[in-house]
Amino acid sequence: MSRQPVLHRKMRPARAFVVLGDHGLRAVDHQLEAVLHRDEVEDVHRLRVAIRHLRAVAWAFGPILGNHRKARWKRTLCEMADAAGPVRDWDVFLAETLAPALEKQPDDPVLAALVATAQERRSVARDEMMTSLSRYRQSPLPVLYRDLIHIASARSGSRLKTFAPRRIRKARRRVRELARVARDGQTDHVHQLRIGNKRLRYAIEALSDVLPRRYRKRLRKKLVRRQSELGALIDGAVARRLMAECLGCAAAAPQTPAEAPAAPRNDLRQ
Repeated sequence: MSRQPVLHRKMRPARAFVVLGDHGLRAVDHQLEAVLHRDEVEDVHRLRVAIRHLRAVAWAFGPILGNHRKARWKRTLCEMADAAGPVRDWDVFLAETLAPALEKQPDDPVLAALVATAQERRSVARDEMMTSLSRYRQSPLPVLYRDLIHIASARSGSRLKTFAPRRIRKARRRVRELARVARDGQTDHVHQLRIGNKRLRYAIEALSDVLPRRYRKRLRKKLVRRQSELGALIDGAVARRLMAECLGCAAAAPQTPAEAPAAPRNDLRQ
């Protein structure tokens, strides 16, 4: 795919969104094409990453989209990500939980049965994903492209040099609040923090050309580190749930604050 478009501090937000939105939609379209025509683990991952980047862009430029368009972009991209989510969960579970265990105990019949069950459930999840995603090229994505045409003619009195930092500050405040809530260690709260963390990181990356260095460098570095920590916590919770499914058990009981691993501390203040 082509490099991310270059932004300028004097650029109007509407123009910047059209440029970034078109780039992001093409990236999603490209990855969707791959997912629909072959079964590769990394294709599903890349599709979800492309969607996350575009969701961050749509959020960052929310004020210029208007409520109706903003809701449409959020709904469409969220539904696409959700459609690919179960397959990605099974892929991570197979690669990071079952494969290492099977490598250590290759003759263990229980592990072999678990792998077979996980692969079967992954196959079912992929069939459901394909059914869901196949419709997006006929309707929702073309509608988002048409939105860009209308937004291109919109007038805005602000410039990116003031608009972009303001949106990053808002996202940062939101992440701080999510971090405060996630201190209880509840998986749902940690998951919401992870989502907010990713949105802030990807918004910074999209707007990097017009942001102060403290956002582009120091804050982004902290977000990347925290994203890895949060990812490990959530992947562990998902692995326990999928293991329970494979064993035919009831869904793993929600962790209590005392049982749950502590969420990373809030280190975004600077």
